[in-house]
Amino acid sequence: MYRIFIMIYLSSAVSVGTLIAQEGDSIFQEIEEVRIIKDFDFQYRRQLERLRRVYPLAMYAKMMLDEYEDDLSTIDRKRKKKKYTKKANKALKNEFNFDIKDLYQSEGNLLIRLIDRETGMTVSDILTQYRGSFQNSIQSGLARMWGQNLSDRYDPLGVDYVTEIVIADIESGVVDFDFKMNKKDREAYKKGMKEYRESRKKTRKVIKKYRKRKRKEKRSTRKG
Repeated sequence: MYRIFIMIYLSSAVSVGTLIAQEGDSIFQEIEEVRIIKDFDFQYRRQLERLRRVYPLAMYAKMMLDEYEDDLSTIDRKRKKKKYTKKANKALKNEFNFDIKDLYQSEGNLLIRLIDRETGMTVSDILTQYRGSFQNSIQSGLARMWGQNLSDRYDPLGVDYVTEIVIADIESGVVDFDFKMNKKDREAYKKGMKEYRESRKKTRKVIKKYRKRKRKEKRSTRKG
């Protein structure tokens, strides 16, 4: 698991577009773009599982930001707005702190783009608005160290093509989906991290035994 510094590729595809013209009657028939994706079923299932963890977070972030924007529209004085945005940032951080920390890197990257999809603002934009450009610069720098870009935008025709298909199925009711955000507190996060570390430790032991056995088999083959 990776620590994700945010507030709170898909496999290659081939696009085919064809236009057929019948000169005599000047009739044109446009064939819709067909996108062929390798291992589509696998990618669909993988994105669905990721969305089960991060989509509720993005939706909740949208709800909170909408409330903050409504409140800000009623505040006239610059000093009071600054005080309110500072308070709002703290609230956002408290709401998402351990949920964000519990995400894998791929899930964190997806969440960054989903926040843009739902709010129309990148995480970088949100940081700038609620914490200022200086804090945005710091957080963006930290995020880059972990392979993340807080200015990433949601791209339904590119990297998020399969994700958009899954979301369309969720919105149409084709896929059962629970939008409830299962908030994770400090204790639950610490327990999850402990279980994760133990799992990684066991996995390393299995890999170590496997490699040792393979080296032994290789030596036996050479002697034979």
